[in-house]
Amino acid sequence: MEKVFRSKIDWWVALLMLALLATQVFVALQLLRNEPRGAEEYIGLIVVVLAFALILVMFLRTRYRVDREELQIVCGLFRWTVPLAEISSVVETRNPLSSPALSLDRVRINYGSGRCVMVSPADKAGFYAAIGHSPED
Repeated sequence: MEKVFRSKIDWWVALLMLALLATQVFVALQLLRNEPRGAEEYIGLIVVVLAFALILVMFLRTRYRVDREELQIVCGLFRWTVPLAEISSVVETRNPLSSPALSLDRVRINYGSGRCVMVSPADKAGFYAAIGHSPED
């Protein structure tokens, strides 16, 4: 049976994302308000719209899907797959390194030969049960 876990979202991450999105909307409106004069303005508008879309998709599509055999991690347009049989340990961490997590309340999953990924499921207890590992193991 497949289970889907949403990422926990820290208030300051949500605020930062909203500020980035608001800034992008402001820039796009300024570019539209000033009559475009050439290709540069159109390219600038396209870049702003694409950046807005990427940030929004990342914010709305960060989730962790667990089935019987694997953990699938989706963060915006990016995907990772971790075979459950290869998970060696899980460790709770507040490591701020880039990862598919919208919170610093994270879980580092060690798997394979020296590989790891950090996630931030909102329901940690359910997530641990679904992957068959917990920090106490």
